Amino acid sequence: MLSLLLGIAGFAALRDPQTARVPAGGPSAGRTTAGSGAEPDDVRGDAATALLQRLGTRLEHGTAAQVAELAYPGDRAAARELRQIRANVRAVGITDLSMRYVDEDGGRVPPARQRAYHGRAWVGNVQLTWRIRGFDATDSKLETTLTLVQTAHGAAFATARGSYGNATPLWLLQPVRVRRTPKALVVTTRRDRPARFVQLADQAVLDVRKVLRSWHGRLVVEVPGLQVELARVLGSEPGAYNGIAAVTTTADGSRDPRAPVHIFVNPRVFDPLGPRGSQIVMSHEATHVATGAATSSMPTWLLEGFADYVALAHADLSVSVTASQILAQVRRKGPPGHLPGHAEFDPTNTALGASYEAAWLACRLLGQEYGQRRLIEFYRDSDRLSSTRQPFRTVLHTDQARFTRAWQRYLRTLAG
Repeated sequence: MLSLLLGIAGFAALRDPQTARVPAGGPSAGRTTAGSGAEPDDVRGDAATALLQRLGTRLEHGTAAQVAELAYPGDRAAARELRQIRANVRAVGITDLSMRYVDEDGGRVPPARQRAYHGRAWVGNVQLTWRIRGFDATDSKLETTLTLVQTAHGAAFATARGSYGNATPLWLLQPVRVRRTPKALVVTTRRDRPARFVQLADQAVLDVRKVLRSWHGRLVVEVPGLQVELARVLGSEPGAYNGIAAVTTTADGSRDPRAPVHIFVNPRVFDPLGPRGSQIVMSHEATHVATGAATSSMPTWLLEGFADYVALAHADLSVSVTASQILAQVRRKGPPGHLPGHAEFDPTNTALGASYEAAWLACRLLGQEYGQRRLIEFYRDSDRLSSTRQPFRTVLHTDQARFTRAWQRYLRTLAG
């Protein structure tokens, strides 16, 4: 049990969408207005605009044959990819889909592929707009890249799978499998156990509602098959989330509080957790969804600690198991000098698990000292004000310095 759950809280994360979705190659991987083929940019742009208008409409409403007609003539792989994307759109329930050409991207088409297209292929920046019917209340808007080809009759589709540093929705990358219930939707490129993730998501909804009784939302859980796919979906640097089991963020990476929020699972870290550990992580992430944490600016210790408070509220596990890392740290060198902040929650922090546990114990202490109702009020006021300073005074009638000292004493007592 101890080895299974060691640092379980450190395997879940809330990503900052404002900084994560940037071109992996830095500024040089961004846009350019310099054409790389034989056609002027305005000719390409007009052709791409017409193609993408047809493509967005046909993916949602057209037949498989009508979609495949938009592939580069004679390119069976491109036609097959388009038919698969159409199948994904229907399976996921994508609606209000549109594609708008923005400009030419600085990425270069691989030489072999460029030769196959007689030097007329280019990478275009495309703004996608979509929502998932029945689960997303608003549209997601995301700029991604498509490889297009200029032909005698306009532009044609080559692939959506070229990697140029931009985020790309999972349903646009690979064939997906979909499971849905009244509480949750799971979209995965894995061929095994999609039902497992639906069960975890359904239970996570129930776990959250036990604490946050007024929440009646549902979850969308996306499960890429590989870590490299997770990086593509999040638009992150490769390896940025190698130690993270799941990430909750807006589906389009924006800071818009109205944007749909999804849970993204990293199977390589998530799978070894086992039934109980994976449930804790899923319920942690569901709490982030329920509280709008993806766009919150409240202190990280409260944001992450409260998510673990909800996830562990009915887990029936001892503190010696769920807080083993921070208690071992306290035994070695005493309690931390301050509540964990951004540095402690950096995914590269080797003591990340201890940071999550320390934050959870802070919220656990608040719940024990002031009751769950006031803890929730404290959390909501801190979210609204992007600070705990006033809520400490008005809700708890104390201040952060006094609470920090109480938390340090609490850690010493638990470390025994």
